[in-house]
Amino acid sequence: MSVRGTHVPEHLRLPIAGVTPPPTEKEGQRLFPTGNFRFFRPVYKDKMPPCNNACPTGEQIQKYLDYVKHDRHLDGYLTILEDNPMPSVTGRVCYHPCETACNRAAHDEPIGIRSVERFLGDFGLALEENPIKKDLPPLNGKTVAIVGSGPGGLACAYHLRRRGYSSVIFEALDKPGGMLRAGIPAWHLPEEILDSEIAKLEDLGGIEIRCGVRIGNDPDGVTLDHLRTSYDAVFLALGQDVGRRLPGIEARGVIGAMEFLRETGLRRPVKIGKTVLVIGGGNTASDAARSAIRLGGGQSTIVSLEAEHELLIQPEDLDQAREEGVQFRPNRALVKVVTDDEGNVTAAVLAQAQLTKDENGGVTPQITEGTETEIPCDTILVAIGQVQVLDWLPAHYTERGLIRADDFGRVPDERGTVFVGGDVMRGPSMVVDALGDGKRAARDIDRVLTAAPLEHDPDPEVMPYERLNTAYFRHAPRTEIPITPAGTRSKSQVTEVTLAYSREEAVAEADRCMSCGVCNGCDNCYIVCPDVSVMRDTRENGRYSIRTHYCKGCLVCVQECPTGCLEKVPEMDFDEPDAVVRMETAFAPYDGAHAEQAPFTRQLIEDAIAEYDSSRSISTNGGGASA
Repeated sequence: MSVRGTHVPEHLRLPIAGVTPPPTEKEGQRLFPTGNFRFFRPVYKDKMPPCNNACPTGEQIQKYLDYVKHDRHLDGYLTILEDNPMPSVTGRVCYHPCETACNRAAHDEPIGIRSVERFLGDFGLALEENPIKKDLPPLNGKTVAIVGSGPGGLACAYHLRRRGYSSVIFEALDKPGGMLRAGIPAWHLPEEILDSEIAKLEDLGGIEIRCGVRIGNDPDGVTLDHLRTSYDAVFLALGQDVGRRLPGIEARGVIGAMEFLRETGLRRPVKIGKTVLVIGGGNTASDAARSAIRLGGGQSTIVSLEAEHELLIQPEDLDQAREEGVQFRPNRALVKVVTDDEGNVTAAVLAQAQLTKDENGGVTPQITEGTETEIPCDTILVAIGQVQVLDWLPAHYTERGLIRADDFGRVPDERGTVFVGGDVMRGPSMVVDALGDGKRAARDIDRVLTAAPLEHDPDPEVMPYERLNTAYFRHAPRTEIPITPAGTRSKSQVTEVTLAYSREEAVAEADRCMSCGVCNGCDNCYIVCPDVSVMRDTRENGRYSIRTHYCKGCLVCVQECPTGCLEKVPEMDFDEPDAVVRMETAFAPYDGAHAEQAPFTRQLIEDAIAEYDSSRSISTNGGGASA
């Protein structure tokens, strides 16, 4: 009710009956809250964007995309470094599971996350000083031995350093990088980029890389027992750098694709024929076939048991291989290698085949007899899988060619301080999988060495496309990634195929992000609230709050939230009631009790009446005495 401009008699001046002068806003909220009829209240609750959830390193993708679109590139770079130590590498070679999961794909096209990551990674490499170096904690005196300087080993060393641990990395090759250097062609990942990222890690201090050291059984060399007893913990990040062989085939010109890629990656002289067959249907086969064209200048054909639509080659790599002249013979199996009198390969006999499943679910090739065809060739590259030599490890460490581990990556070792990650634990996988394993290993090594419990992260609430208010997102095409022309790139082993976004392209692509489940500071809730119940001190992510005294629970803000970070919650239904500060209201805030006064209001009125009655009594008694 309004009491402005009226005169309330003295005996009626009670908090509920009338107020003169009108109360301040603060007192008005306390005495006359308009939100006390609310059944539901809006609550800000950030969810997990599907891209973040799909990234094996747990990158905060939505967060750094938001920084990029606001030209805050250093903040974006620092955000990536919290989870991934080498974004210039993953921005080139990651198979981007984040883009596969991106909700934007259901709207028009997924965001070019990998290319924005590369933009930020190259931005960071161009900085004169590493921005995280000054904030690193001092070394705590504990050192971890890491076997392998591939992505898993480097990530583990990096995250250990950020926790105060030093590490020593043992690498069998003459240069660090593991499979990043010896398994990925330079036209995918330039050597200078890899060298710069590794130098940046070494510059942090506390990370030592010893190349040319192979861990084994030789008592005069470095053994696992030496590592277990000389260091506080051990992380095995071996990778799988040995290609599987074709049984029963020995001929000059039959080469393992992994060995071929390793030699070219280490810049060693490699001879390749003019007519090359690559046996296999995965990414290694694609890389080997494309490298063979670059080195030999001839023809290269991928022979696969899989049909062409079943190939395990990444779609963009498959398209690029076709553009560069790689040919395909799908549903074929190699049944014989033809050689000359000196044992040199001259041809291969192929037959039609397909993959079939046996009773146990195992996949085996089934060859169609009578379909054999002889194909001339002078080199055969074998890309049918990868393994690692593990005979130097205790027998109980290994199982079916992999290292056994529990859910936290610990091998069955009595000390409980030996961990494993990467391909040698899970089988052939992505670079980013190994980076994620290294990050988790550093976390769990720290927990073991500090006697903290090992525990899994809680399952996140992933934001689906259906819960976004997509009316607020205009359709916008994906920014195309620049590509070196096929005729140019296929003649060079070092010319990079995929190029970088410009600053303008990176900003434009980041601006396509829907910020799924996370407040993006759009101001919608602030603008549409009919009760002026939404408050903010600055237009920025997560800087909004609800004035529950005035909010009536109309939920217009929830309906108009583009990102789905606002949700409705029953007024009396909170998971943690003790954590919720409830605002006292004039009426009880539950169904069917809107005419019931809250205790504080009832007591307020009773106290005022008692005070009034007392003053009247004194006045009356005093008047009688004087009369």
